[in-house]
Amino acid sequence: MYTTYWHLREQPFQNVTDSRFAYLSDQHLESLARLIYLVSSRKLGGVLTGPYGVGKSMILQLLAQKVRSEALSRYLCVEIMPGETLGLARQLLALIGQDQPISDMTAAIEIVRAICNDPKAAFQHTVLAIDEAHLIKDRTIYDFLQMLTNISVLGRDLTPQYPAFTLILSGHVDLIKNLVPLESLRQRLQLVWNLEPLTETQTWEYIHHRIRTAGGDIWLFEEVALQMIYQASHGLPRLINNLCDAALMLGCASHAAKIGKDLVQQAANEVLSPIFNT
Repeated sequence: MYTTYWHLREQPFQNVTDSRFAYLSDQHLESLARLIYLVSSRKLGGVLTGPYGVGKSMILQLLAQKVRSEALSRYLCVEIMPGETLGLARQLLALIGQDQPISDMTAAIEIVRAICNDPKAAFQHTVLAIDEAHLIKDRTIYDFLQMLTNISVLGRDLTPQYPAFTLILSGHVDLIKNLVPLESLRQRLQLVWNLEPLTETQTWEYIHHRIRTAGGDIWLFEEVALQMIYQASHGLPRLINNLCDAALMLGCASHAAKIGKDLVQQAANEVLSPIFNT
């Protein structure tokens, strides 16, 4: 473990969605603010896209923390399981306490509609976040999501009080292409936000922030090393993490005083070689 060698409390570049290590650029703050607005206003839905490893899952986690801490709504995050059409519906039913056997999407919708239409159930407005939504290939799943946006929670006088769900689709930029032919669903998605990779300055700030959070010296990486990390990672946080973690391990093994360009080159050759050499 290199943490002791570099005087760190913990590993700073783990690829886990730990909000303590979250670096929020202006665009990350803007995307989070817009999603919070969607939820607090009980809008029908929105879309968050970006390349792999850009930080979409972190934004969703920060949104979940905000929603739960302020009791704005109930927050549910479901996973897409390719090849299983009913997987999403079953996950949703289980999460809202209605884990019943279903044979098709229509049956799932009727179960959800029944509980939302029952004033005694007091169904709480629910944020339904779907990560990796670009993996949805079955039109039936999109139809299911659209039907969810049509469901309202009824009051004691049986009049609609508010939409039951705010839908958030998060995924690779291919998600936008998948939504193009789905005009009715697209009209219900009132926000589309694309996260871009970090700039070089933001990459430096990102690395410094994570090292500082782990209790280390922010100038552990030489400037030329920081430049190389940006060039090799293209500003994608997941790749930055991979490079920095490998460089720290290699630096520890070679008893280096700092992380310089040679260690970053070696790290890139070992963990990012297909990317670094393109």
